Amino acid sequence: MTAERILATALLLGAAGYLGVLVPEVGRAQAALGTGDFYTVGPTALPTFAGTMMAIFAVAVLVLSRRTAPQTAFGEGLPGGILFAAIVAVTAALMPRIGFLPAAVLFLAAVFAVFRATWWVALILTLLLPVVIDQILRKVFLVPLPGVALF
Repeated sequence: MTAERILATALLLGAAGYLGVLVPEVGRAQAALGTGDFYTVGPTALPTFAGTMMAIFAVAVLVLSRRTAPQTAFGEGLPGGILFAAIVAVTAALMPRIGFLPAAVLFLAAVFAVFRATWWVALILTLLLPVVIDQILRKVFLVPLPGVALF
């Protein structure tokens, strides 16, 4: 079993425990305290979304991690992880200053450029995904995202 599959299995088990134990506890605690008026979709909506996405990504890694060649591609391993963490840190620092949409577009463009994605897929996702996520978070979950005058 490769390190990818071991990590994916651990993350899948962690996501299952998170979704099965911790997320329901958030709802029970909010109900017991009588708080949670801020949440329009319930206090467990975003944690459930996060845990479900983690489980989906872990399953995807388990299914897709079979490699025929022992070589790793550019951006994999510890250097790729450090580079990705740096991109995330820069995005987190910029987001309050330039707003969610520009920061998300720059983040995706940087990730796709550094990790050499197919250009047309990167272009579609870079332009479409931030708008979709912005609308879902703002309109459905009523999450206040950082913004600037133009966005």
